[in-house]
Amino acid sequence: MNTSLPLSDSIAEPVGESRQAGASLVEAVLFLVIVAVILIGVFALFSGAFSSSKVQTEMSYVQTLAGDVESLYATNHDYGTADITATLTSTKDAPSPMIVGATMVNSWGGQVTVTGASTVFIISSAGIPQKECIQLAQISINPVAISINGTAATLPLTVAATTAACSSATSNTIAWSLR
Repeated sequence: MNTSLPLSDSIAEPVGESRQAGASLVEAVLFLVIVAVILIGVFALFSGAFSSSKVQTEMSYVQTLAGDVESLYATNHDYGTADITATLTSTKDAPSPMIVGATMVNSWGGQVTVTGASTVFIISSAGIPQKECIQLAQISINPVAISINGTAATLPLTVAATTAACSSATSNTIAWSLR
């Protein structure tokens, strides 16, 4: 006696249900678009956070560097008129992440120099992107004077003046004169 069912009866589907073998092309494209939008959003979020982190780091380095120069010249406060950068790098009196060989660099790879100007010293930082220049120029290190891209700025700095002065999209220079 044959107890097996005919082949057509064993794979019959219930009435009202349909089977789909895979996703359609429209669904696949929609999935890829959603993933792309999410990835772009995540990248923008991390990029903005990373930029802000660099500004905070650089602010800390400039403040530390100013304190280091003041400590180095604490006995007489006569900074001379020469480049102090080599002294700061050879004695390791600058923040160590800034020191690259006998030079100093900022968070964007731009050159940082410290020069004496008699009773003041000047910290100059080059290669700063525009958005970061606007933020960095306004740090509270109480400069005697500040110059952005070679032009003296009026203290206290306003956001409008700083925005106008930080005119290059990729390479601005800030010079703080300090006592």
